[in-house]
Amino acid sequence: MINELSEKKLHELKNKNFFDEININRGIEKEFFRVDQNGHISKRPHPKELGSALTNKYITTDFAEAQLELVTPVFKNIDDLHNFLHKLHEFVAHNIHKDEMLWPFSMPPHIKDESEINLGYYHQSNIGLLKHVYRRGLKVRYGSTMQCVSGMHYNFSVDELSLNKLVGGASQDNYNKAYLGLIRNFKRLFWFILCEFGQTNIVDKSFIKNRAHNLNKLNEKDFFLKNATSLRMSEIGYVSEAQKNLNVKYNSIEEFLLKIRDAIKIPYTEFKQKGLLDENDNYHQISDGVIQIENEYYDSIRPKRASEIGLRPYEQIKKFGIEYLEVRGIDIDSNEVTGISKNHIMFLDLILIYCLVSESPKITDEEKLRIDKNDLEAVYAGRDENTILTFGSEQKTIRDAKRYIYRDLLTLAEYFKDNKKFIDSISYVKKYSKADLPQTSFHEDGIKKAKKVTKFLREHENNKFDNIKYETEMSLSRLKNINENTSEEMNNFVKNYNEGI
Repeated sequence: MINELSEKKLHELKNKNFFDEININRGIEKEFFRVDQNGHISKRPHPKELGSALTNKYITTDFAEAQLELVTPVFKNIDDLHNFLHKLHEFVAHNIHKDEMLWPFSMPPHIKDESEINLGYYHQSNIGLLKHVYRRGLKVRYGSTMQCVSGMHYNFSVDELSLNKLVGGASQDNYNKAYLGLIRNFKRLFWFILCEFGQTNIVDKSFIKNRAHNLNKLNEKDFFLKNATSLRMSEIGYVSEAQKNLNVKYNSIEEFLLKIRDAIKIPYTEFKQKGLLDENDNYHQISDGVIQIENEYYDSIRPKRASEIGLRPYEQIKKFGIEYLEVRGIDIDSNEVTGISKNHIMFLDLILIYCLVSESPKITDEEKLRIDKNDLEAVYAGRDENTILTFGSEQKTIRDAKRYIYRDLLTLAEYFKDNKKFIDSISYVKKYSKADLPQTSFHEDGIKKAKKVTKFLREHENNKFDNIKYETEMSLSRLKNINENTSEEMNNFVKNYNEGI
């Protein structure tokens, strides 16, 4: 919260031109499904027209072969970022099969048989098999249906000149501490993110088949919780029970890395019992730890570093430190073609800067429990603003707690040179309506929206896809230059992948 001490700091930063000269680096990753005309997950392989899922830096796949992941470059300008994301959607719409569509929701469509969901396949090589085995491991651990949840990832960093004004000295250690402080504050405010960005309070009944849940029946095809914000981030969504005990608090880079290393290396009973090999002696897990590799660590926000050749994420951060943050707790907005509006991007920037410049004491075990409880309250009952949270050291309704946050965000927005854009984004988000209950069923509404958005994207025939098309063609060339490996070589690579961590 912005108190007198914080306002003094804000004035000091303004005098250093921190707010006038700040440069934000932004990128977006968006997951969604290719579906057929009946709204069912496509069984077709990743289209060659989209390039190689292994080597295309803009278009790849996530868990399933039909689960596309679009990845933008880094942009300093929100309009440029949003326009590129839109172009990626257009390119995909033009280059998938003519009877396929873009699924508009974070939650998957009706799944008739999860055994028919094809896992992402990449290449007959060491790295290609590793990516495939990782997905086999997710299926073995959690089932395919749970892995078919999609979302938005927002990548955020501030340029070093701006960070120097904030931390008082150019060093990676200072940058690490600043970003970890941001992460801790973001975790404290994640309940607020859930309330303002949550769009998933309904699921098709196939999503909870044979799974324990606390949802109510909406109709013959759907289950829901009226006041839920993001079932995607609930215990039936993209959440791992096994990871809850990791107790990652982001109080230091060393603590974070140790937790991740131990989560990979130390066997976890449930996953150890599943074995590393299947009945045919093929790998179906990379490790039997709580997580197989770093990417399996689920959290609402994660520290990241751009890939260095030959270095895995753990080694990148250990050697070079934090470069940017990945915000992962954002649902797809089905009312936006790209899944997110420019105003919501601007609003996210404001929240992240708020978390960056505010005081951020280390998280204690007791506070971690309060944070987790707040998140659950917001996930399951955040649309009811009378729901009680722990805010600071007090019990407050979501309505009152949000009033404090919005007051602080408005105070912060006034410090910026382009404050009107930030203030407008606050007004936009406050008035923005969340997803409504389906008119027919979740699946049928999804088909209607998918047809509408896919048709809209295909009607744009300007074909300004030069850089996207070039990357697609180059990805196929790069794939040809990757040596194929024998089964023995690939199995040894998977077997030894976690040895050196």
